[in-house]
Amino acid sequence: MVTPLNMRVFFLAKLPEYCYKKSHMAFNIPSATFLSFGRKQCLDTLWRIGRQLEQHFSNESEKTAALKSISTYLTTLLGHEDKYIVEQAKALLEIELLSASDLQRWLMHLERELKIDLKDSDFLVSTKDTETSGEKLPIHLVLDNLRSAFNVGSLFRTAEALGVEHIHLCGYTPTPENSKVAKSALGTENWTNWTYWENSLECLMSLKEKGVFSYALETEKNATALLDVEPKFPCALVLGNERYGLGEPVLRKTDELVIIPLSGKKNSLNVGSCGAIVLNHFSSKYS
Repeated sequence: MVTPLNMRVFFLAKLPEYCYKKSHMAFNIPSATFLSFGRKQCLDTLWRIGRQLEQHFSNESEKTAALKSISTYLTTLLGHEDKYIVEQAKALLEIELLSASDLQRWLMHLERELKIDLKDSDFLVSTKDTETSGEKLPIHLVLDNLRSAFNVGSLFRTAEALGVEHIHLCGYTPTPENSKVAKSALGTENWTNWTYWENSLECLMSLKEKGVFSYALETEKNATALLDVEPKFPCALVLGNERYGLGEPVLRKTDELVIIPLSGKKNSLNVGSCGAIVLNHFSSKYS
């Protein structure tokens, strides 16, 4: 049985489909519909429309049609019974959407009102990936019991960008089958060789048998400062758990300890940032 509530749920679920048919920017939400929306539903709908526009902003014909529709929606909202929504509509109408930068400000206004905290993967990236020779650097990245799927995906992006030969995911480190890893990796998991190991010690032993020199990134007193390291290739860079770092058994299996000297009060970096800094140093030393 179709009830008004069911129809409302159906409409919200299908909103992107209703907003964008054959022409991605052909909005067809009746303007008067916005007058029945509450605060969050109203702002969230506008934000979703703006996000779709952001992805097609370079298409002049679609952009023109979209901007006309958005203007109509906001003008309609000036007649909403909720004064808060009226004020938000006025604020958004004051932002002339002449450029992509203007649209960013428009979206940011809505994001602050909605308290939306965007992740790196939410931002637009180039739709055309660059052609490369496919040459890899003799660098392995070993991730020992990382907990954050976002950090793993971020390290995949960094490793792929710098040409790392192989990534080794050890213990309970999430693999690319995890949707959150794939989301933050942005497809780089498909272009990077990786292997899962139940035990990081087995991974390090295997690499050592192949003549790979291993560097453990850890805040140990006897560690070598990063800028003083003259890398030996092929090599492996070993990163540990976000909270506990690398365990003693793993440290004993590596060939050299490396530390990133810090000047601030905090004595540690996010593992993704740490990996990016160290990979950049090592890749710059390889020729």
